[in-house]
Amino acid sequence: MEPDWPDWTEVEIEAEPENQSHRTRFLILAAVVSLALGYMIYAAFPGNALYFLTVGELINKTDVHDGRTLRVSGKLVADSFQREGRTTVSHFQLRDENGESAGEYLSATFVGVLPDLFFNPHSEVILEGSYGEDQIFQTDAILVKCPSKYQSLQEETLLSS
Repeated sequence: MEPDWPDWTEVEIEAEPENQSHRTRFLILAAVVSLALGYMIYAAFPGNALYFLTVGELINKTDVHDGRTLRVSGKLVADSFQREGRTTVSHFQLRDENGESAGEYLSATFVGVLPDLFFNPHSEVILEGSYGEDQIFQTDAILVKCPSKYQSLQEETLLSS
């Protein structure tokens, strides 16, 4: 007498295509998630990988004068700010914060509204933009770092004297 149960080899053959379908779906899903994650990582780096230079470094480093996007830090030169009529186009100069490159100034142009602390003599200004052959920094964005230490009124009057 032959057993009543089905032959196990036939059951395994019938179940195999269903397992393969689940495996294929899992592999496709894993590939999509991996690609999405890879793209997000790739997209996050260009903004953080900008060159960051001081005014003196930018002027002396001629290999970055090719119009690439970079960041430059410095202090606003007193009385250098000018605005074109009643527009949002402004021209100004920056100098090194620590005075390493005395006498070297960076001329810059910006179109837009300036941050509130832009004119604070103790603030560090960070420009993001490009420096071309015309030797004027075309600013796309301005960041102003608040001073980390505040000088007393007596120290400020001594420095300005």
